Amino acid sequence: MSQSWLAGHKQAVAYGLIAFSMTVLVAATTVGALFLHHAADLERQTQRTQRLGGLAFQLQDLASRAETSAGVSPALAGDRTRAVAAANAALQLIERHDPEAARRLRPSYEAYLRGSKRELDAAAANAGVIPARLQQQAERQLTLFEARVDAEIRRQTQEARVTNPRARLGLILAIVAAGFLVAFLFWQFEMQRRAGKIDRDNVERSEELMRQKEDFAAAVSHELRTPLTSILGYLELIEQSNAERSEPDDGYLVVVKRNAERLLRLVSDLLLVSEVEDSMLALDFKDVDLHQLAGECVEAAKPAADAKRILLHLNKGLALHLGGDRGRLAQMMDNLVSNAIKFTPDGGTVTVTAAMRDGQGVFEVSDSGMGIAAADQENLYDRFFRTRDAATQAIPGTGLGLTITKAIVDAHGGSIDIRSTLGRGTTFVVTLPVAEVATRATPVRS
Repeated sequence: MSQSWLAGHKQAVAYGLIAFSMTVLVAATTVGALFLHHAADLERQTQRTQRLGGLAFQLQDLASRAETSAGVSPALAGDRTRAVAAANAALQLIERHDPEAARRLRPSYEAYLRGSKRELDAAAANAGVIPARLQQQAERQLTLFEARVDAEIRRQTQEARVTNPRARLGLILAIVAAGFLVAFLFWQFEMQRRAGKIDRDNVERSEELMRQKEDFAAAVSHELRTPLTSILGYLELIEQSNAERSEPDDGYLVVVKRNAERLLRLVSDLLLVSEVEDSMLALDFKDVDLHQLAGECVEAAKPAADAKRILLHLNKGLALHLGGDRGRLAQMMDNLVSNAIKFTPDGGTVTVTAAMRDGQGVFEVSDSGMGIAAADQENLYDRFFRTRDAATQAIPGTGLGLTITKAIVDAHGGSIDIRSTLGRGTTFVVTLPVAEVATRATPVRS
């Protein structure tokens, strides 16, 4: 494939790779889910088989009780009836899920039941005395049945050992395909931007292209969220299962789960941005203590700050109540504080303040980080925008955090401002209106 051909068909290649990634993602998720479902069925079938073996063994104990009590009392006869009913129900449950397994177990099981019944009949007729011949015969039949149960459990365990790695491979392929899909989507968007596909002189055409791109991103994000949620659910099933796993396998599961959660957060951000663009951002307004929320945000960010030896400080003050969506406001705070920590070098300082100023609630985050160039500040809230310094230093991020933050602030009728100097740090100031019905200030204990 020549470079000239590739240069002229980049868009077609991008769409082909996106379609291929989506196909692999759906196929791998489906196959992985089927294998996981089969593994879970095997584990439950093993438990049913073990239960049948335990119930059958209890029948042998009834013969010993008949000898001890010198006969078969009505209570003992009732116990046997219940034990046989429970064992039969267990075998029927096995047959319902795996008829072949029940067919292999049934002959030895029924032979043992007949031997056990002959023992109790002899004990009832002979005042608790059971002939040695019947006892030996019942014990042999029990031994044969237990051997069949053990063989069935070994078969199920071996099959589970084959199924679990296949399920993990399917989920890993789904995660990889999801990652490539997101990368190809960003690549395709970047090609469109650089090639000037969006004609800024034609407003109607520009708006139509943007709408199509946003609908496409929203649709893909929605389609990604369902399989990712399924992947995380099945990963949780694997972690909770009692199947034997090696230490490397546990490490693989941790990596898969961490990356799946990362992709799910990215997809959630894309969906939230789509809701904002469509003016469909839903807010649940309630009474919120801004200062308390800031404290929770600082507490949650402390491990990340400690890892970089950053001094994370919260200015204490008065409890500040206002009307707002607690979850969205917490998301806004988390975005600003995590950004400050991310762009502050080791040993720096991040200061968080929640206060009342001029009758309005203020949330402020200041850091001693690298600062933001004036040219970049104009585009900070654009989707997928990243500063030159962030790209040069390979600082991780998607360019959606500040877009979402500003959307949340705007939805609350507030404003967000920035003060920054290169090499000296950055301060973000969020101002939120305080509804009269929710305004009150009370002391907060240190």
